Amino acid sequence: MSIASCCRHPNLLQFIGATNDDGSPLFVTELLDTSLRHILSQRALNHDEIVSLALDVTKGLNYLHLNKPLPIIHRDISSANVLLWRRDECWRAKLSDYGAANFMRQVMTRNPGAIIYSAPEAFTSQQSPKVDVYSFGLLLCEMCVRELPVPQMVRTQIGQVTDGALRRLIQRCVERDPGKRPTMSEVISELEQLAKTKRV
Repeated sequence: MSIASCCRHPNLLQFIGATNDDGSPLFVTELLDTSLRHILSQRALNHDEIVSLALDVTKGLNYLHLNKPLPIIHRDISSANVLLWRRDECWRAKLSDYGAANFMRQVMTRNPGAIIYSAPEAFTSQQSPKVDVYSFGLLLCEMCVRELPVPQMVRTQIGQVTDGALRRLIQRCVERDPGKRPTMSEVISELEQLAKTKRV
């Protein structure tokens, strides 16, 4: 509740209020149309949709990671937690579910969120915003190939991504060494460049 109440960003699901009566937390949020996972189960996304939705997700994550005085790590990035709404003829995305989120340097539970999206270090207490970068890389791969991440087949799935620029970005995001992964700000810059390139 404390994390959700202090976060306000166009690409984060709007938190309206909460109650903890009888020890059962109830969150009230805005209502969106569908989830990314549902859309992917129905059809493939085109390149512009992938880049646009990926930018929405990264902007929400970047906001969390730049939180002061401590970064907020989402720790549960998945296609089920990316909610979509229509603006004109386009889908736009917002990140939801702060259930696993935590302020950096607080005690962290191991293995948070959906295991299939988890970075290798998510199974330890050594976590940083780079765990979200790893999960985002797998999410971006899923958006391109319409397959849920399979931890033992990550390299094979990435190899199915036909767009070379997106494939290289995914590979950087899922480096085993967190220090080799880009920051969310860097990912935004790359995606914005991709968006401009396609328009030209």
